[in-house]
Amino acid sequence: MPPRRPATQTNRRRAAKPKRGRVSTPAALVFIAGVAASLIILFFVYAFYMLPAKQEASKPAPAKPTQTEKAAAVAQQPDPAPAPPATPGQPRLVIVIDDLGQSLEPARDLLDLALPVTFSILPNLPATTETDELAAKAGMEVILHQPMEAATQPREERGTLKPSMSVPEVAATLAAHLAQLPHAAGVSNHTGSKATEDPVLMAAVMTALKDRKLFFLDSLTTSKSAAQAQAGRLNVPFLARNVFLDAERGQQAALLQLAQAEKEAKAKGRAIAIGHPYPETIAALSTWSIRRDKSVKLVTLGSLLKAN
Repeated sequence: MPPRRPATQTNRRRAAKPKRGRVSTPAALVFIAGVAASLIILFFVYAFYMLPAKQEASKPAPAKPTQTEKAAAVAQQPDPAPAPPATPGQPRLVIVIDDLGQSLEPARDLLDLALPVTFSILPNLPATTETDELAAKAGMEVILHQPMEAATQPREERGTLKPSMSVPEVAATLAAHLAQLPHAAGVSNHTGSKATEDPVLMAAVMTALKDRKLFFLDSLTTSKSAAQAQAGRLNVPFLARNVFLDAERGQQAALLQLAQAEKEAKAKGRAIAIGHPYPETIAALSTWSIRRDKSVKLVTLGSLLKAN
């Protein structure tokens, strides 16, 4: 067996040289690199998605306008352009809202509807005159909703007209109430199932209205009303309600009555619907204004009289 060759210096260098591709990476370095990559990804997610949302959420909510600011905004709005006249033979519908004057909030809600609503305002209330002014600035029709004695009434409003009153008392009461509503174009009865049945009282009312060139709208709280006969005798322009929108309170009930008012307008050529400033009624009017029958023209009481 031949003897081994002694290891030379060159051989020892070759033996000591590691093989290529076999260098091992420490596990700690791999872990640190992975953590760093994860932190970089989380930073970009936070910077591009979470941070903007957090900044938006931290912004203070806009302050709600005060009642004074809302009133000023309404007052600054330009008067609405007059609606085009109804075509000959086109059905006409009037929407009257009674019992306004307690506060301005219902009046503003009605103005927001952008419908030609007639404001029927009670006298002697905290916002009677202000409601008249607000409606007039917006180009809305105003009438006095005059309290009249009912057959059965738990309480009686101040300034109620009664059959027992004299002609001067009736005239003075109406004069005082109309002074609170300088823009009133007419008068309607608030309750009055007893008062409107009395021909003497109705004659006194019509005499006062004739002197002022005002019309009368009968709410028809009784089928025995003498208002139309006395208005005709004294040549006072007269109108009468066809539909009550909210004798039964509720949004759906009011929508059904609005549909009935459209039906009556189509059948008779015109109709007058009376409602009240209940939230449900105003909500129904808002919904109805979008999907209403556009073949029925919305008009005022005054324009209805002129068309006759």
